[in-house]
Amino acid sequence: MDEKWSPSLRSILAFLSMLMVLVVSVALVVVWRYFGLDLGRDVPLDFQHLVVPAEIVLTFAVFAGLATLFVYRHFVKKPLMRIYEMADYIINGDIAHKARIAYPAEFRELANRLGVMVDRIVHAQSQEDIDSLTGLFNFRHLTNYLETQVNLAARYNRPLSLAMLDIDHFTEINDLQGHGAGDAVLKLTAKYIESMVRQVDYIGRYGGKTFVIVLPETAAASAMMVMEKIHREFTNHVYVGDDRKKSPVFASLGVADYPRS
Repeated sequence: MDEKWSPSLRSILAFLSMLMVLVVSVALVVVWRYFGLDLGRDVPLDFQHLVVPAEIVLTFAVFAGLATLFVYRHFVKKPLMRIYEMADYIINGDIAHKARIAYPAEFRELANRLGVMVDRIVHAQSQEDIDSLTGLFNFRHLTNYLETQVNLAARYNRPLSLAMLDIDHFTEINDLQGHGAGDAVLKLTAKYIESMVRQVDYIGRYGGKTFVIVLPETAAASAMMVMEKIHREFTNHVYVGDDRKKSPVFASLGVADYPRS
């Protein structure tokens, strides 16, 4: 374990060790000088001699204490508090906060590894909410998101619209063209919908051949206009086959709003 310590941490430990050795050495010299630690010699105790050694020992003790406090606060407590703050931010859901630690290297490495661990956990959790085929949010994420949006709409009395798009005759595409063609249609549909809605709008794959678009702060009339535009251009962007031979794909759409108009 010692060989993994950084030069900065080794320097701190060496400084503290030398400081302690210095204090002990001075104390021994003072005791030897003023108390006469010599075997066979009886030195009478003179309390007047105690004034000087006491001041010297006290001075070095204070110096050693202040130096130790300085090293502890700047090289131990400060980086540990930053790591603690990072952990507190993570607990409260702020995963973007990172602890910036320059020294010692061990604490910097600990903070970096904690950040990597959080990133991997977040990535793993996000994969649970993503449809692997289309890259859209899946039904699990959709239900949680929709519940949140309905609560917000009810609390602030704001409109909320939900639209659904269902690909027509999708089973026939899979049966006649193969599942590869069906997967390609689903990917084209997801890409097309993403290009037609706002960044604040939510797109998810409800399951199978059905997609959901959630439009916050959007009344049903406005949502219908968006979906009619999507429907009008759908066959030009979603098809079976390649550029040389395309077979258009059709879809059915519907809109619901909250509160219901």
